Order: sequence, then C-alpha cells, then structure tokens
Amino acid sequence: MKLRKILIAVVLGTAMAAGIWMAMNIQRTVPVPTTATVLPSPVDLPVFSLLDHEGQSIDQNIFVGQWDLVFFGFTTCPDICPLTLQTLSAARRQLKAVGQTPLPRIVLVSVDPERDTPAVLAKYIAAYGDTTLGITGELDELRKLTGGLGIFFEKNVFEKNTGVDGSYSVDHSAVVIVVDPAGRFHSLFSGPHVIENFVHDLALIMASSAEFKPPLVASNIEIIQPPPGASVGAGYMTLTNNSDAVILITRVTSPQYGAVSLHQTSVEENVARMRAVAELTIPPGESVHLKPGGMHLMLMQQRHDVDTVTLNFHAQDKLVLSISTSLSSPGENSDPTSLDH
Repeated sequence: MKLRKILIAVVLGTAMAAGIWMAMNIQRTVPVPTTATVLPSPVDLPVFSLLDHEGQSIDQNIFVGQWDLVFFGFTTCPDICPLTLQTLSAARRQLKAVGQTPLPRIVLVSVDPERDTPAVLAKYIAAYGDTTLGITGELDELRKLTGGLGIFFEKNVFEKNTGVDGSYSVDHSAVVIVVDPAGRFHSLFSGPHVIENFVHDLALIMASSAEFKPPLVASNIEIIQPPPGASVGAGYMTLTNNSDAVILITRVTSPQYGAVSLHQTSVEENVARMRAVAELTIPPGESVHLKPGGMHLMLMQQRHDVDTVTLNFHAQDKLVLSISTSLSSPGENSDPTSLDH
C-alpha cells in the first residue's frame, strides 16, 4: 500500500511537471504583441458625420472592410505629426515587402478642421502614400469621434510677438489607434513610435483576428492602366457578399480618377456593345465577377501618374468597401479568362 501511494505521487508529480513545462513552452513559442495595447474586447466606433479629403460625406462605416491605423493630428504640425505618419508609411512598406496581407490603411484625422479643409488634407497626405485617407469636418462631429476613442485635443493660442507663424497650434493625443475590419477600436500604440514595433505587432494583431469576414470583399483584383495615348482604364475583380442581405452597389469612386463607372460588354452577331450599368446587385452569400468581355469597371480622367489605385464602393450613401491595389500594364495579364470563374 505504501509503495502504491508512492507510485501515485510520482505519477501525479510527473504529470504536473509536464503540464507546467508545456504551459511555459507554449508561452515561449506563441508570439504576442510587445508594444501595442490590445483591448480585451473591440469597441464599436461612435456615430459621426465628417468629410474625407475629397470632400465626400463619410460616417463610421468608412472604417469597415480593412485594418486602419488612425492618427489624430493636423497639417501645420511641424514635428510629431509628420514624424508619426512617416513611421506608419515606412512600417506599411516593410510589411508589404515581406508579403503581409492584408495591409493596413493609414488615416489622418485632423484636429484642426478650421484650417484643414479637404483640399489642404488631400495635398498633405499625398506624401504618405496613395491609399492614405484624410478626415476633417465640423468640430462638433469631430468631438463625437475623439470623445468615443478617448482622444484629447485643444487649441493652444500663441502669445503675441513669439515669432511663430500662425496664431495657434493644437495640443493632441499622440497615440495611433488600430481599427479592425468590423470598424471597431481594436488596439493602440503609444509613443514614442518605432517602425519595428509596428511591423512586429501589426502582423500578429491582424493574424489573430483573421476569422472576421467583412460584408463585402474583393479578390482576383486587376486594374489595367490606360494604354499609351488613351485615357480610359479597366477594372476586373470578384466581389463576394458575405452578409445575409443583398448589397446594391450604386457608385464607385477613386481619388486617382475623376470618374469610375460600371459597364456591361456584350457581343451579339459579331457586334460588340458596351452599355453603362446604373447599379450592381450582389445577392447574399454569392459572388459577382467583373471580367473582360462582361461586366467591368471603366476608370476615366486619371488625375496623375500613380502606381496604386484606390476604389471605393458605395451602396447609396454608405461606403461598403475600399480597396487599394497596384496598376497593371495593358496586356500584362496573359490569360483573358483568368478572372472568369
């Protein structure tokens, strides 16, 4: 009996030691964010109505469909704002270089809407990548967003004869807010901001929440830039509705093009016809294929030479999807049926 008790104690002790070893080993081998603070549960963004850098009305749904890195600053800030945006831009380039997908979008929300008009923002954010989003608008609406995220900002009026250009500056929080594809406050980075911290933690953060499916997603994306001497490009992709409701696309816009429209090509009796399409219906749980020789996007009035194009898909006044991708040259896709599933 005594020997039996000893054996039981040895077995239990061995099991406990093995459990402790496994727990410690798991803790060592599973990487976790080292700098970012991840909320225990993501928090919905407050309801607001503001403007993007194109002057288009937006609300909280602008943050649905992609990961966003949101910084609150202003364009006449001489120090922390450009430095932070440069850091985010560099981190995004490094993530892209190592094949990270998805890539987060950089968002600058102005805490100086008095001076930061959409036109001013558009010019300013161009230095930080074609996909960067600028947001401004009425002060009361801005406070709805900042208040819901715990962001501080306050006008600081300069004393006379200080030699500082401008009559005031703006004190503001220096954190970077991470918003997930469901449009929720997911995590944040506190300063000082370091490129390597974003590269390391963002890959882990986005991978840990990979199970979320936004209502509308795009795949097999190919945007063809206009051929030499032409002014109209084409867009092909597959749009999939992950929701349980019909999605009706009524408008597509792009910062890089003056006009984007849906068109349907058909060939009957050796005659090719192309007609504009007012709206695109995507039934729940189904996909619609925009492809050569069928339904496709026409991109017109290219505003400047770019390597990347952003497309915003709207259902009435609601933004339901925003994508950014590199441009392809005409003829680069050798298989014209590759988008036909």
